[in-house]
Amino acid sequence: MHAMRFTVTAAALVLTGGIACGCAGVTGPDVTPTVAKEALQRDVSDKLTAAGDRPETVVCESDLIGEVGRTERCDVVVDEANSFQPIVTVTGTDSGAIQYDLTPALSQEQLERAVARLVAEKSSERIGSVACEGGLRGEVGASAGCDVVAGKTQARRVVEVTEVSGLTMTFTLRMN
Repeated sequence: MHAMRFTVTAAALVLTGGIACGCAGVTGPDVTPTVAKEALQRDVSDKLTAAGDRPETVVCESDLIGEVGRTERCDVVVDEANSFQPIVTVTGTDSGAIQYDLTPALSQEQLERAVARLVAEKSSERIGSVACEGGLRGEVGASAGCDVVAGKTQARRVVEVTEVSGLTMTFTLRMN
């Protein structure tokens, strides 16, 4: 079995944050705070910049609903070779402010690009295509299968997360 190690890095620390909702003065026990996706994008960008990785773009899918355990995903492009999709998880609310944690993840498309880059670095064959079955969550032991066509050969590769530190995740790529 041949394994290759690959590290996807966005910031080498755990990012947590809090952001005030745009509740327009509406408060009370029955009101769920919500942060507009534009405000969430700015907050995620500011936190990454403060951690030393100023992103080129941050695009969140939708508003962040202030319910503990609720999640949202944002596509972050740090540079041409480094993009990821952190998962924003609500950890609490306090007087209209939403507290959250960010954990690393790669979308299916981001994982396919990362696998293609890694295989191309280790092979003289031209990479024809990479098709992964899904994205990759930044949790030790998380895995995804990818079919790689290089030259005239198709091979099944398995990507497995071996280490996570903040928004940095290391994974191995091995033949199945």
